[in-house]
Amino acid sequence: MKDRKWDFIPFSYYDRTGMERHLEQRAAQGWLLERISNFGWYYRRIQPGKIHFTVTHYLRASQFDPEPTEEQREFHDFCLQSGWKLAAASGQMQVFYNEEDDPVPIDTEPALELERIGKMMKRLLPFQFILLVIGFCMGGSWLWSLTHRPIDLLSSAYNLATGAIWLMLFLWCAADLFRYLTWRRRAKKAAPLGEFVPTKGCHKLLLVVASVTVLSFAYLLLADRKPGFRLVMLLMLAGYALLFLVVNGVKNFLKRRKASRALNRGITLAVDVVLAFALMVGIAAGLFWGLSAGVISSMKESLDPPLSVEELTGVEDDRYITSIQTDSTLFLTRRNFYQHIFFDQLQAGENVAFLDYTIVDVHMSFLYGWCEEELLHDRDDWRGDDPDTPYYQYVEIDPTPWGAERAYQLWVGGEMPSSTYLICWPGRLVELEPDFELTQVQMTLAAEKLAP
Repeated sequence: MKDRKWDFIPFSYYDRTGMERHLEQRAAQGWLLERISNFGWYYRRIQPGKIHFTVTHYLRASQFDPEPTEEQREFHDFCLQSGWKLAAASGQMQVFYNEEDDPVPIDTEPALELERIGKMMKRLLPFQFILLVIGFCMGGSWLWSLTHRPIDLLSSAYNLATGAIWLMLFLWCAADLFRYLTWRRRAKKAAPLGEFVPTKGCHKLLLVVASVTVLSFAYLLLADRKPGFRLVMLLMLAGYALLFLVVNGVKNFLKRRKASRALNRGITLAVDVVLAFALMVGIAAGLFWGLSAGVISSMKESLDPPLSVEELTGVEDDRYITSIQTDSTLFLTRRNFYQHIFFDQLQAGENVAFLDYTIVDVHMSFLYGWCEEELLHDRDDWRGDDPDTPYYQYVEIDPTPWGAERAYQLWVGGEMPSSTYLICWPGRLVELEPDFELTQVQMTLAAEKLAP
């Protein structure tokens, strides 16, 4: 039977009621808190029983203190005389426990508790507001993309994962700030009456955010197939983890060496800044090297294009290259093929055919209409002489030559048809953009090659 236990409960800093209730439940299960660190809470086994806990904040304490100050030790002795023993401390947060049936509380003045929590939260609120604003912008952009540009969002594992993380982070920041400000308003009214107001944080929602983050990164690593991408992600995650461990290790080492609070804070901050800068420079340099060396790429050269210029025109040319980009998730797969010849290889006045087409496979039928609408209106922002009418518009045509359910041809300025087509087969959308007019024979051949 193990004698030690660890758990990670990300309580809000102000949620003393939630922390006390959680610790009392752990004591009833036979576990007593003995240490708090950045990695979680640590317990030792005890005889199960009813133990009271109090979480209070000593504002003059610091996480950089090598040991409790004389004033802080006097406070601990005062609490001990009332039966309250120090279980653990982390910076300003002090956790006491009492095994008496009806102990005298440490905090007897609600106004003082309100003041302490208010001062502590003032240091945290700016950071939380920044996260709230960033989360709102990123999460809102994610939701907008979901309804207006579902192909870009739902075909990219990166966009899907990071957007979900930011949206969840915004929801947590908004809910946590609302809970804190609501508690503070009620506590201000109750303080003159000598009444304490229980706190209620959002640790369960934060656990959901943490779970979504871990699952999103795991899915990102599993789903993305771009060359070198997994290596980049793993190295970045390892770099951030190393940064956290080194900074935390430096702080704890200096505490063990009895360095002063100011010295510890200065050295730890310096190490943090230097390593963070080195990490950013290393990531940028690694990406530049990987892209230039071809180790990292958004292209998929090993994927064979289903349709080529040579097949459509019957003209063979060794100068043609095919750029291929693919993204895939549980919802959509998007593949873009662009066949061209570099301009510096063309002779003066030489006329060659280029081919560009995008294949979108919709894996969930309810998304098909959204994706079709995106492709139909993707060029609506382009305006001509009439600001109320898009310069490029798809016009529905006979789908029979394509063997499709629906087909559209792009018109330019409402007057001239182009060589761009949108073909809709069950479960598949294809936007075909050759720079030459297609004959009926070429349409039939393209349909055979591109249909699902």
